[in-house]
Amino acid sequence: MGGRYPHMLLILILLHGANAAIDAPVEKWQTLDGRPPLVIARGGFSGLFPESSKFAYEFAMTASLPGVVLECDLQLSSDGVGFCRSGLTLDKSTLIAEMYPKKDKTYKLGLEDIHGWFAVDFTSDELINNVTVIQTIFSRPSTFDAMMGMYTLDDMAGLHPQQIWVNVEFDGFYRDHNLDIEDYLLKLPKDYPIAYISSPDISFLKSIGGKLKGRAKLIFRCLADNVTETSVKKSYGEILKDLKSIKAFASGIMVPRNYVWPVNNNLYLLPPTSLVKDAHALGLEVHVGSFANDILTSYNYSYDPAAEYLQFINNPDFTVDGLMTDFPPTASGAVGKH
Repeated sequence: MGGRYPHMLLILILLHGANAAIDAPVEKWQTLDGRPPLVIARGGFSGLFPESSKFAYEFAMTASLPGVVLECDLQLSSDGVGFCRSGLTLDKSTLIAEMYPKKDKTYKLGLEDIHGWFAVDFTSDELINNVTVIQTIFSRPSTFDAMMGMYTLDDMAGLHPQQIWVNVEFDGFYRDHNLDIEDYLLKLPKDYPIAYISSPDISFLKSIGGKLKGRAKLIFRCLADNVTETSVKKSYGEILKDLKSIKAFASGIMVPRNYVWPVNNNLYLLPPTSLVKDAHALGLEVHVGSFANDILTSYNYSYDPAAEYLQFINNPDFTVDGLMTDFPPTASGAVGKH
């Protein structure tokens, strides 16, 4: 329906979002602080618009709970300007290859060679004035492709969200190119509402932690449990077995959904892990990522995305502290109806 009737899809989704964007009831939740769980808009309303675009962030704010958190996956241009764009290369989420067909490069990331177009090879003026963004998931509407330019963190802050979440994925790569993400973050205007800084890199979190002076909460972002964290040379699954060690450098964790509610090979839910309760007992927040309305999840949810959110926030044993999603209106509706 999205390809043939894009405007009808937009109307239906926004109507759903309008119903969702209400204040959650005042009651005691089983989050760490007793408040409603956060709705964290990954790249804004990225389920409908190109992620981290002007429309994605604006509609996330208008069609979600008032306190929706806007998330920015931080990249730096060659002149040190911060852009919001996921991944390391730009060619899958923009039309940069059409504008600069001969400026692709191959760089080493760890032991892997990565080929593509990188922000570090372009000035901020080149990216802002000449590069437009596109939807990265082909099953989603392409209606808004090539309509907007790349969005900076300054642009997003100019929308005046209540809270901003900055995710730093490739700090080491930028340091190799003489760009300092840590320095960039520390020099941001103090009136920017940067409430959370997340990273899968323990060394980055430890380094910036002593310099923030409480300006933002640090969140350890865990990748798949069999992936190795490069600075300590342990898998994320192994690291999570020692939550006390995480407490020494972070205020919380961000984990994939299966860390909390595992799913068997037949896509049915297994009993929940004790991760949320164990983390809360130590004073650690638990945020869960990778929610989207259009991905196949457990059959227990009967293809209802709202049912999946409720599984994480409306059960008798625990409530996660935040839901990172491509569809913030749906998550807002689940929180609002609790």
